[in-house]
Amino acid sequence: MSDKNLENGIFINGKKQVVELLQKMDSKDKSILLRNIRARNPILAKELTESCISFQSIWDLRDDHLKLLLNQTQPTILGLALSLVIQKNQRRALALINRENAMRAFDIMQKDLTQNRSECIKAQNKITQLALNLQRDKLISFY
Repeated sequence: MSDKNLENGIFINGKKQVVELLQKMDSKDKSILLRNIRARNPILAKELTESCISFQSIWDLRDDHLKLLLNQTQPTILGLALSLVIQKNQRRALALINRENAMRAFDIMQKDLTQNRSECIKAQNKITQLALNLQRDKLISFY
């Protein structure tokens, strides 16, 4: 996919539009589309996969991959990141890690973090970056 100028002068970034589309798709459809792209162009599929990995997408990981990711995350960082997550995902995350780290993360989650929202988002970004690195090292896989 390449950038193109249309006759009417509108600039379109094809790859960016595909990433935006992928980010809006559910994980099953995203997986099918990326698998089809991977069969024809593995490099493009890798770029697209990495471009659409977000903190929200870690919940699409299989339990064993999510466990690997979370076990490499400091409990304080995990607690901050989980404070902005729906309860179902909080429970899933805490159930996948050892009890001591889960309790430490839970203690952070129980604090009033309304004034620390930016710190919570930074924690989510750290986990997302770790997930991306683990994906690149082929230790976990998205889609």
